[in-house]
Amino acid sequence: GVTTTYYADVDGDTFGDPLNTTQACTQPVGFVLDNTDCDDTNPAINTGAVETCDGVDNNCNTQIDEGVTT
Repeated sequence: GVTTTYYADVDGDTFGDPLNTTQACTQPVGFVLDNTDCDDTNPAINTGAVETCDGVDNNCNTQIDEGVTT
């Protein structure tokens, strides 16, 4: 069979960690197909998050606090 790369979703936000992978025939528990999470220890930080004024790149686009008005 063909294996697929799955990405660990440690924080449970459905966005996976591109640096923490496994190869499997079926999706293991705790792993997802998405690989866009830049901080898999914080469920509030992922590519679907809204940027907030907190000095952190909340939406994983490499920009910090962009577009936030005070």
